[in-house]
Amino acid sequence: MFSVSRLCRISHLFEARIFRNFTSQPTLNRVYWLSSGNIYRNLAFETALFNNNTRYATEPSSQIRPADVVIWRSDPCVVIGRNQIAWLDANPREVEGRGWLLARRMSGGGAVFHDHGNLNISFLESRKNFDRRKCMEFLQQTLMSRWTKLNVFVGPRHDLWLLPPGLSVDANTKTVPDGAFKFSGSASRYSSTAGLHHCTLMFDTDVSAMSAVLEPAVPEIETRASRSICSPVKNLGVTETELKSTLFGACVEWLTTDAVDEKAELITVNAGEECEWVNAKDFEANLTTFQSWDWIYGSSPKFSIPMETDSGTLLCLDCEKGRIKRLKQVKILVASTLLQRISSAIIGQSAVNHWLDKLNEALAGKPLSFEAIHNTLLEFEMSNSTGSEANGSADPFDDFSQIIDRLRAMATCF
Repeated sequence: MFSVSRLCRISHLFEARIFRNFTSQPTLNRVYWLSSGNIYRNLAFETALFNNNTRYATEPSSQIRPADVVIWRSDPCVVIGRNQIAWLDANPREVEGRGWLLARRMSGGGAVFHDHGNLNISFLESRKNFDRRKCMEFLQQTLMSRWTKLNVFVGPRHDLWLLPPGLSVDANTKTVPDGAFKFSGSASRYSSTAGLHHCTLMFDTDVSAMSAVLEPAVPEIETRASRSICSPVKNLGVTETELKSTLFGACVEWLTTDAVDEKAELITVNAGEECEWVNAKDFEANLTTFQSWDWIYGSSPKFSIPMETDSGTLLCLDCEKGRIKRLKQVKILVASTLLQRISSAIIGQSAVNHWLDKLNEALAGKPLSFEAIHNTLLEFEMSNSTGSEANGSADPFDDFSQIIDRLRAMATCF
């Protein structure tokens, strides 16, 4: 049995931990090293820290600069921006086939490949003091001070580039010089009290694997959503041990200000210990969200996929929230009684072809996955016969068969 004195000590330690973790204004700024390789856990921690509005709230006259840095190295995965379409900015089937994870972060920006040769660095600070360019200039100066052979340029999109040795560029230039290679992309997010700016540092990433998983699965997609910008890339060519050691020391020094009496803390957070440093309920909710299909795929902006059958029938598959919304014919190229009947969604026409209408009913709401679309088409074919099929001899060249085949071929991309 526990003694009264031991229970009191446990209670005191528990209360101290709660105070340390959730006080509205911690004494020290912190550099967090997340040892977990799971991208969902790392994003959930970063988001929970960002959501702690009282942590970064400051009075206008305050000299306190609440700020933190989060650093991690994830197992191989692809992270797309909040407003991106997974199948346009990555290849989910390729990612899944390699046994890797696909994630969607809370911030905007383009798709990024993470592996053991790529470090993520997240800067969090009170919004009134936040400056994205200063964050990147800090990294630029840190790298060039430690490795004098590196010629680092801060790009106009708050990204980092390696320039040819000896090339000097005006810091305020709006264009990236010829011959430059990108090794760091970035994205940002703001709340009423905090600013978040995160980036990656490629030091020894697998560029071949990166190219394979960032190749669009469905390049034909038409949308107004954010697109990734392709750039020539190159690794820094430094070791992980040296890079981490350099960044840890530089970040601790950078976060140590005159407004506090002690240096910023360097904290190692192991998998399962995240809730010791951020709100447990928020972390768990974030983790559930980041792992969910509805967030990864269902948060995709609206888009359409144009398709054409061998006979010239032009179709368009409209998709919303990661699911099929409708299939419509957009134009008739060939004079055909059959083609004229397949006109359920032509602008200005109200007649709905019975067959296409039934196909739409079957497809509507189905998730964009090969299994869901393939099984739906199979069930539809078994329960609906048309044309030559009614006479027991299906014609693979008729327009109905071609539409089904085209949809089935398209489904292999998901």
